Amino acid sequence: MSDNLSRLDRLRIVREWQAYQLGRTDRTIAELEERDAAAARAARVLPPPAPTWKLSVLRASSGAQADAVHTGDCGMSGKRTQAMTREQALRALTEGGITACPYCRPDRELGVL
Repeated sequence: MSDNLSRLDRLRIVREWQAYQLGRTDRTIAELEERDAAAARAARVLPPPAPTWKLSVLRASSGAQADAVHTGDCGMSGKRTQAMTREQALRALTEGGITACPYCRPDRELGVL
């Protein structure tokens, strides 16, 4: 069948195939550029800030029990903590009867002596 085609017809078929391949290549490039842009946007999202105040919680058989108030960067707070606002930390130290960590001394930073 290809013996019946003229040279011009064959070149037109090759050109059509090349245009098809070029379109596929362009679509693949566009997809990869979009993925790269999405990854760059995701990388720009900053993690949430560390809490300024933390409440360490003891595991007890009857449930969780508050242990001490810590500053957000205290390494002695342990793994079981809850983030607190400044007001919550003040209330916990003054009204809640929860102790201040003796290492990071959040009471000093909060102005509670």
